[in-house]
Amino acid sequence: MKTFLDLLRRNYANLKLKYKLFILVSWIMISFFLFTFFGLQYAFHIYDEQIYSKSSQVLSTSSNIIENELQKMEDVSYNILTDPQIQQYLAATNNQSTEYEKYRIRSNMVDKLLSYVNNEKYIQSVILVDTSGEEYVAGPKSFKLPPNQKKTIIRGAIIADGKNIWMNPQGKDFTIVTAREIRQYKNLTFEPLGTLVINMDMNKLVNSLFEGSRKIDGEFLITNQKELIYPKESLSPLKKIALSINEKAGYQIKEIGGKNYFLVHINSHYFDWSYVNAIPFNQIFKNIGMIKTVLIVIFIFMFFIVTIIGIRFVKNITIPLENLVEGMQYVQNGDFKEAQKGFLKSSFLSNDEVGKLHKNFQSMTQQIDELVNENLSKQITIKETEFKALQAQINPHFLYNTLESINWLAKMTDQDQISKMVESLGFLLRNSISLKKRLIPMEDELNIVKNYIVIQTYRFEERLDFDMQVDTDLFDVYIPKLTLQPLVENAIHYALENMVDVCKIRIYSLVNKDSFQLIVEDNGPGMEPAFLEKLRKGEVKTRGQGIGLSNINERIKLSFGENFGVEIDSEPNQGTKIIIVLPYDRGEEHVQSVVS
Repeated sequence: MKTFLDLLRRNYANLKLKYKLFILVSWIMISFFLFTFFGLQYAFHIYDEQIYSKSSQVLSTSSNIIENELQKMEDVSYNILTDPQIQQYLAATNNQSTEYEKYRIRSNMVDKLLSYVNNEKYIQSVILVDTSGEEYVAGPKSFKLPPNQKKTIIRGAIIADGKNIWMNPQGKDFTIVTAREIRQYKNLTFEPLGTLVINMDMNKLVNSLFEGSRKIDGEFLITNQKELIYPKESLSPLKKIALSINEKAGYQIKEIGGKNYFLVHINSHYFDWSYVNAIPFNQIFKNIGMIKTVLIVIFIFMFFIVTIIGIRFVKNITIPLENLVEGMQYVQNGDFKEAQKGFLKSSFLSNDEVGKLHKNFQSMTQQIDELVNENLSKQITIKETEFKALQAQINPHFLYNTLESINWLAKMTDQDQISKMVESLGFLLRNSISLKKRLIPMEDELNIVKNYIVIQTYRFEERLDFDMQVDTDLFDVYIPKLTLQPLVENAIHYALENMVDVCKIRIYSLVNKDSFQLIVEDNGPGMEPAFLEKLRKGEVKTRGQGIGLSNINERIKLSFGENFGVEIDSEPNQGTKIIIVLPYDRGEEHVQSVVS
């Protein structure tokens, strides 16, 4: 993927300016179109959410009204089965009685049931079936239960064990029924007395909800995910969609029968039902589709218009630039006069940026010859300087040879001290003058210190007590060249030379997890706080031509980063401790980068 993007980036970079501008304008137009398109999509989505919010409120209100009425029917059924007279009548029918008594009980039973039916406008009929199968029917729409329906309802009521059940029996005379088994509660015998069945007019109940509202080409449906509860019979394609909804409350947009419908559905809190309200949105979707089509057509039209105008605009910029590029090719080949005669003498040069570029380039070509001549002169001067620098290298070599001669002469005359001092001095000179490597192994840096100490030991004798304890695991770690030797030299200048007693100078290491410390410590007179502050700020100059602490600190930070460097710890009459914080660099990366 990265290689592909790099290839596209290179190809784009190599295109001509007019093509780059064309791609840029096209990208801006497409981005603007996508932003507008998705913005409208988001607006339409918010619009759908608002419609769903309002529709769900209406649907929730309607479902609550329906469920309240159904719960009211459960209360009615409970009042009927607990009615003392009905309990008495049913108990009497179970006993042996004459035909007259049965007729009287039937009349009283129907009258009692009518007293309940007349108070409820949504009840079609109340059917009471005793244990012998005899039916007592009361209500505006009275009928006998078919044998199969009677058997199914009675069996469901017995299984419910006194609880209320809701059923949706098949048949033209039913919409929805609630049934409950009646048991004798006198003397708490709970013997079965019969079954109560209340048939409700669901169509009348739902129609009363929408009474007075304008009829629209939509539907209100109630399902239990297995069958349609309301309306009883529906040939509409919405029936199949409503039965397939098994999600939580929400909405969806479906195309049904060539029309777009906004389906809002919620689940009942009381029954295992789902309420679905289907609202036709065909005209609204038609307008939305038209808006999208018009938007696309306008974008295509604007794209062509902007492209034509952009091409004309780009030509006014690129043609002078192409002429300028062609003139630059003459300059590249060294033919400055032809460049000035041909392509830089345009019949018309505007005063905009491109025209000024032409004029400035023409002025530049007139000065190219002079710059070339000056450059040749400078090159000659540089060559002469390099030749003199090569000659200057003779002096160090002459000095090394002279020191070597003194060394052999000292050995021949058994002057060991002079020989060791000359060898150490030669080692220091070679390492000090050589600048090929700025980072060297720790071991090489310690050898420089050792040779320097050899010379100083002969100078100060017993007054100098030097000790070096550096972990051998750090010998292959790279550090900046001449880091420790200048610190030892400073300790001699500022501590040893100002003391009468023996000066102890120590170099030791402390190893940490991600870094290590090299510490140069002396027991000299220490430093005053004011002097120490100036030293930390780099305001104190070293004696002679030595290397200061600020120089060492800067070289460490340049080589390894700001987390490393030099720290100073000193108090009057308590000695001085220089702490160098360095990383574990055992590779050649820093060395190669510095040398290159």
